[in-house]
Amino acid sequence: MRLKVGFLLRSVLVIGTFLGLVVLWSSLSPKPNDESPFRKRDDGLLPQGDLADHFKPVVPWPRVEGVEVDLNSIREKHGGANPQGQEQQPNQKQVIQQQYVTFRPQSQAYNSPVLKQGILGNFEPKEPEPPGVPNGPGEGAKPFVLGPEYKDSVQASIKEFGFNMVASDMISLDRTISDIRHEECKYWHYDDRLLTSSVIIVFHNEGWSTLMRTVHSVIKRTPRRYLAEIVLIDDFSNKVHLKERLEEYIKQWNGLVKLFRNDKREGLIQARSIGAKKATIGQVLIYLDAHCEVGINWYAPLIGPISKDRYAHFLTASLE
Repeated sequence: MRLKVGFLLRSVLVIGTFLGLVVLWSSLSPKPNDESPFRKRDDGLLPQGDLADHFKPVVPWPRVEGVEVDLNSIREKHGGANPQGQEQQPNQKQVIQQQYVTFRPQSQAYNSPVLKQGILGNFEPKEPEPPGVPNGPGEGAKPFVLGPEYKDSVQASIKEFGFNMVASDMISLDRTISDIRHEECKYWHYDDRLLTSSVIIVFHNEGWSTLMRTVHSVIKRTPRRYLAEIVLIDDFSNKVHLKERLEEYIKQWNGLVKLFRNDKREGLIQARSIGAKKATIGQVLIYLDAHCEVGINWYAPLIGPISKDRYAHFLTASLE
């Protein structure tokens, strides 16, 4: 009797499970009137005409050949403000048309560089650089290691500036560096009709010696006829040495080095855009970090390809 009851219970359980699966499957199956995702769609549902009229960008197109992005209007638009008299943004077709109107073809006459084995390049220094301090710390880019007595000061400077400012402050601003280029680089000859440049350096609470060593290296290793200006953008620093001391120090270059200060913290990219607006003399804009040193004969290999074709793509010269 017990065997028959157990058999019946198991049979009921199996049958009930089967029926439950059948009901579940039928509820999940598509109905005849449901739209199949694999059916061919009616073309009438697709947008007609120029697709650009249906899919518009969230913000105006970025600057391409003379078309500037109005950042203030974008902020106001997305911030919910609707100032009176605000002009309607041009549509996509107008922007493209304006880009073609402002397009200016390459017009700079420039000859490609020539390799002359055994003949030193025309932009190579004829004599070795004079040392900042003869046999001084860091001359020739040699490692400069401080003793254990500087351990606490070094750690504090790394915490504040991100690197060893104690050692940097002991190294001359005009120190010599090692030439890490390939040997062949010394024998390239460049057309001297190079474009002039504005060098833009953005900084925020940068250490004194690293910032000034960057400026010194640019002035020291760039042919003066091509260096139009050095534009320093202070992105709202609060260090004392970057205030009046900096303003007085750059006066020695008689306007070659210019300093502009942001009224608030803008960030690196926006600060560089501000630098582009402040730089008004050079034909090319060069952006450098605030703690680097340009290498020997860095300018001609970098600007040469742009002087020949301003749409060229290339790798930057080595920076120490």
